[in-house]
Amino acid sequence: MNKDFVINVLKYLPINIFFKKLYAGEGSILFMHKVVVKHDNKDRINLMKANEIEVFYLEKMLVYLKKKYDLISLDQINERLKNKSKFKKKFIVITFDDGYKDNLTLAYPIFKKHNIPFTIYITNCYPNHTGKLWWYMLEDILLENDYVKFFYQEKLLGFDTKNKKQKNISFIKIRELMINATEKEQDLIFNYLEKHYNKTLKDYVKKESLTWEEIKKLSKDSLVTIGCHTQNHLALNTLSEAEQIEEILTSKTEIEAKIDKVSNHFAYPFGTSNEINEKEVNNLKQTKVFKTATTTRMGNIFNKHINHLHTLPRIQVLGTQQDLSILDLYLCGAIPAIKNRFKRIVTL
Repeated sequence: MNKDFVINVLKYLPINIFFKKLYAGEGSILFMHKVVVKHDNKDRINLMKANEIEVFYLEKMLVYLKKKYDLISLDQINERLKNKSKFKKKFIVITFDDGYKDNLTLAYPIFKKHNIPFTIYITNCYPNHTGKLWWYMLEDILLENDYVKFFYQEKLLGFDTKNKKQKNISFIKIRELMINATEKEQDLIFNYLEKHYNKTLKDYVKKESLTWEEIKKLSKDSLVTIGCHTQNHLALNTLSEAEQIEEILTSKTEIEAKIDKVSNHFAYPFGTSNEINEKEVNNLKQTKVFKTATTTRMGNIFNKHINHLHTLPRIQVLGTQQDLSILDLYLCGAIPAIKNRFKRIVTL
């Protein structure tokens, strides 16, 4: 059964009160990526469009949440979990991943207008313009061609991309392959795609990413927390222990030097059970340099997460679900409960 269909049915059922008692927890951490003025009508890859929130909905959502919740920063989570009896409302933390330019140009003015704190997790290679925003290049290639091919592990892989369904399926398959590939394997694929489809990967990172000057400007506002998202946005489980720690610590050191502030919070790249598990979390913990770390595992925050501050779940706000009644289904715990087979405390 189609997931979107089920969600659209659930939003009309009076289930929020039941789930809220058991699955809403003390609050939620929301995450987004990009903000756009408005979705246009041109063809897009569904997964890419889902990562883009329209400005009007962002503001509508923030106004709505501010009336019902305490909107707090990541620095306040520890206190909220230790002293929950002191607070009447549940809390919401807003986070953005990667460090896109629109986080400053489109999102920041809205957060400033409503005096709401938020976090941006920075991937260093993007402001350094050495990063590979390959998902944008891949989207363009798939949309512009009826057949896409490249070499992977000495095999020529081909994908039919004649219609919209094939393009979306191919994007998901290639994305999974890219995430699980080593950096060297990725580079071989990128080089082939650039050459054969007349693309320049560096153009995407220059266009889409915040600069260090812009990040420093944001960091000067007390509403903005700058977190770490590794140096190169690689899936940590594709790296050795030493490489993982280097990715983490190099990111933190450079960010702190650029903004002249301590960066206390971390987000795992990709962040699902496919990319991080006990090994990756333990490698992060042994650095002893972060107060919290967030995943992309879906769930709300409970008091017991005080013992799991380096595996905090989050809820993604999707650009394809810009509906406050659907957001309520996530925040009350209904969708996370169903997704997690009614497990309450989501860590690993």
